[in-house]
Amino acid sequence: MTLAYSSAIFQGTELKKKQVQKYVSRRKEPKKKYRRRSTFGVGVDAEKWVDYLEQYALEMQQLMNLTPSKRHFYEQGLRAATLIRSIS
Repeated sequence: MTLAYSSAIFQGTELKKKQVQKYVSRRKEPKKKYRRRSTFGVGVDAEKWVDYLEQYALEMQQLMNLTPSKRHFYEQGLRAATLIRSIS
């Protein structure tokens, strides 16, 4: 359990350093005192997010073909997923 917790903490810290946390979870809101997700939560959610991207890749490609104006945002998300995979 300690190893899994430590791994999630290290991964969450690396995600924050690489500034891809915004793709995984909400960031701190301006008027809120505390952030929404802990470093641990960001590390755990990153794994789920990348798995969902891989699972629904065909559907996302079909959506991007319907809305080519959003392709830039799609490519940003794919870049973030690549960075997350490189960390884990």
